[in-house]
Amino acid sequence: MQRRVGWWIVLVCVVVLWANLAGAQETFQGVVFEDANGNGTFDVGEKGIPGVCVSNGIEVVQTDATGRYTLPVRNEMVVFVIKPAEYTLPVNEKNIPQFFYVHRPNGSPDFIQEYKGFAPTGNLPVSVDFQLLPGQKTESFKMIAIGDTQVTDHREIGYLRDSLVKELQGVDASFALMLGDNVNDVLGLYDRYLTVMGEMGIPTFYVLGNHDMNYDSQNDAYSTETFTKKVMPPYYAFNVGKVHFVVLDSIIWDGKAYYGGISEEQLTFLKNDLAMVPAENLVVIAMHIPLISYMDRAAEKHQVKNREDLFKILEGRKVLFLAGHTHTLERLYPDTTIDGWSPNLPFPQIIAGAGCGSWWSGPKDEYGIPFSYQRDAAPKGYMIFEFQGNEWKETYKIYGRAIDDQLNISFFIADRVERRLKDPALPEGIFLKGDLLGVHVVANVFCDAVEVTCSIDNKETQAMTRRSLPDPMMNWYANDLPDWMRPVGSTHTFSAPLPSTLEAGFHTVTVTVKDRYGRIYQEKRLFEVW
Repeated sequence: MQRRVGWWIVLVCVVVLWANLAGAQETFQGVVFEDANGNGTFDVGEKGIPGVCVSNGIEVVQTDATGRYTLPVRNEMVVFVIKPAEYTLPVNEKNIPQFFYVHRPNGSPDFIQEYKGFAPTGNLPVSVDFQLLPGQKTESFKMIAIGDTQVTDHREIGYLRDSLVKELQGVDASFALMLGDNVNDVLGLYDRYLTVMGEMGIPTFYVLGNHDMNYDSQNDAYSTETFTKKVMPPYYAFNVGKVHFVVLDSIIWDGKAYYGGISEEQLTFLKNDLAMVPAENLVVIAMHIPLISYMDRAAEKHQVKNREDLFKILEGRKVLFLAGHTHTLERLYPDTTIDGWSPNLPFPQIIAGAGCGSWWSGPKDEYGIPFSYQRDAAPKGYMIFEFQGNEWKETYKIYGRAIDDQLNISFFIADRVERRLKDPALPEGIFLKGDLLGVHVVANVFCDAVEVTCSIDNKETQAMTRRSLPDPMMNWYANDLPDWMRPVGSTHTFSAPLPSTLEAGFHTVTVTVKDRYGRIYQEKRLFEVW
């Protein structure tokens, strides 16, 4: 009996010791300050900023009345400030916002070899401080969102420079948001790539893509070493107006392959982060692999496997998801239905297309830049978001075309679709009178269309039906590409039959599109009946 009591005493002592150690968790501290002179240091006379959120990648705390914060130390972590709406972030020479501190006391592991990670950072500084610059809170602002630029070599960086970057120099926007696959596995391109992107002249935030990872990492934990070193953390948050932006890493790397998913660390961070965000604010979640897409709906690796966990955390919020990855332009809403398929999403999601189109492929324009239509036959381009309070309006902008150029018109013959429309005569818009039965007008629409109609020779107007078709004209352009690059379907093509009674001669088809925001777009095309 005496012996048994002794064991209980030892057990109680162990439990108490463990509890004391847990309670004595190591912490670090810092200050968030208004950098009045812009020199990056907390000088005498400068003030700390109260109520600013800071995170160690999991916990989120607010600064006190003097701008100071305290957080638990993690063995390896990225510490970052969550920019409040009334301040701006400093940027480096490449227009990359500076808002984070990387703690890698022992550096990156030895297996990160192909593209180097971090040298040992050693002990944490006495104070991990963050500077903010004076700004002005506004409820109205613009943002540029760009999907996969995915450059493989220096020539493709030149394509990017002479198309997207050239067009966006001096753009009227507060910042740009790159939606991942910035480069195409060749992480050594990042220095020049980021320098070229910096020429847009606006602060640019980056999302991690599956082609931005260290493939020699043995696990997910170190797959983002080079991205974090060269660019920024794989997940973070910031505020502009009444919009709270959260960038997430939606890629899980198991050491051999990737799939879509959100790590437990990020889910915990998101929950803690949103506890600090007013309920009425719009939450924009930006990531690379989408929740789900029409184009890759049958491929589980190209979807966020644990998306229901996200939905639970976001329940009751006003949310917009932004994504890239699929090289398609897709707008998926809770009520979306395409050929009987529904995404079953509780929140809207916009897949913003690809800046490189279909991997910088296909015929070239007069400037030597590939037309590179995407997998759904949308031209390569970018999105312009206009925010007003917690509402948004978006426009897809095609490189080199007017902003109101929002559709292509072509034709298909029903019994020729399976032959991939390789007959070059079809896009010429010439039909024999006896072959009119089965000819359809196809409108490939790039705005968020809610109503599409067409008329022949300005006569009776008929509704066009949303139908997942490969745009015949773009398929013709892509004849020489491998099948996996060719347009195979779309969420934004509409069709209507041509009247079989048309007389021989010239005719005009007029397509009119009304978008979600009430804007009207119209295009015409001539065709002939022989």
